[in-house]
Amino acid sequence: MRLVKGDRPSLDRLRELSRAQDEELAAQDLDLERARERFLESAAGGAAHPRAARLGPSRPRWIAPAVFVALAGVCAVLLLVLLPSSGSLSFAVGSAEGQVGTWITAAADAPLPIRFSDGTSLALDANARARVVAADARGARVLLEAGRLTATVTHTATSTWNFNVGPFDVLVTGTRFELSWSPADEELKLVLREGSVAVSGPLVGGRRAVAAGETLEVFCKEQRFELTRGESRAEGPPPPSSAPIAPAAPIAPAAPGPAPAATGDRAAVAKTADAPARRPSWRDLVDANEYDEAMTAAEAEGFDRLVARASAADLLMLADAARFSGKPERAAAALTAARSRFAGSGEAAKAAFHLGRMAFDQRRSYAEAERWFGVYLGEQPGGSFAQEALGRIIECRARMGSASGAREAARRYLERYPAGPHAAHAKGLLEEE
Repeated sequence: MRLVKGDRPSLDRLRELSRAQDEELAAQDLDLERARERFLESAAGGAAHPRAARLGPSRPRWIAPAVFVALAGVCAVLLLVLLPSSGSLSFAVGSAEGQVGTWITAAADAPLPIRFSDGTSLALDANARARVVAADARGARVLLEAGRLTATVTHTATSTWNFNVGPFDVLVTGTRFELSWSPADEELKLVLREGSVAVSGPLVGGRRAVAAGETLEVFCKEQRFELTRGESRAEGPPPPSSAPIAPAAPIAPAAPGPAPAATGDRAAVAKTADAPARRPSWRDLVDANEYDEAMTAAEAEGFDRLVARASAADLLMLADAARFSGKPERAAAALTAARSRFAGSGEAAKAAFHLGRMAFDQRRSYAEAERWFGVYLGEQPGGSFAQEALGRIIECRARMGSASGAREAARRYLERYPAGPHAAHAKGLLEEE
């Protein structure tokens, strides 16, 4: 009812309603007072049984209190539903509180533990690099940039964990496994101890199941993968020859006198033994995932000179060392050199992809990232990073606010990778139309 100044009938009606409400409340207070008096009389022996005492008129007097109780219950339910959920997982990196999106790098001499509030635990091997991309009440999405991690994921009815490794996605509900990725060699290794996971990505296809006791190895450069029962066999020395070995001839004692000078092979062996151990090169250090030391060695050798004369493969390795040691400018220089010096090659296309990933992850420059991912797809439409590049284009356009562009990329993605790691996001965008 709208009230207008001077609207007497409306004001009189409100006063009348107010008096009626006061009388009703007074009647309820009187009923409660009579009920209290009769209960005390019954307890004192004034009635044969407490239930024999009648409490006022036949109209039920519990209605008003019940209404208040019901309203309180409704308010409690609304608070539970409308208040934002605080059930997202938290985690600790070593003894420090973890932050979503922050890069985590293990030291060179010890593994680094990551513990989640649901009991899930990860351990990064020495020099491994990862980050927790997202976390909610059901699980988290973890990006392993390089190195090896060991995971024990707590299983619940709704748990969902994703591990992104290069162009691969590992979907986990509850299990124990070791996972490693070498960006320089483009090799994935997954050793499953308990439970099961589903892996999607180049070569393995969409959602390839891996069971407990199995090992999956993917070699992107060789365009092959192996799924074996038990861990992969370690390479060792060749088996001994079956030919009999002749007994050595007895050695006559040396004649007294000065020892003759070493000649021929003996001299070479003596010289090698006396020479100091060879210092590892920057390539050796990259292979060992020691990226800080690799960059120190590359700078000592002359970084700019290396960029000017290194092979295409070495430029990508040099860029990895720079990226993982926190030197993005050096990484960009190596990748740009690969683009200009080896235009049209597979390495140049991979350089475009890595430039896009650096723009996306480190600078949040989504327009630049989309351009580089598009360059990669134009040069290598069936390459090992094509699935991730197209998925990243969806994310770039969505974050730039281009809903129509994101949906167009989502349609392309679902046509090519209906079970890929970005499929759920793509379907969600199309459902919003």
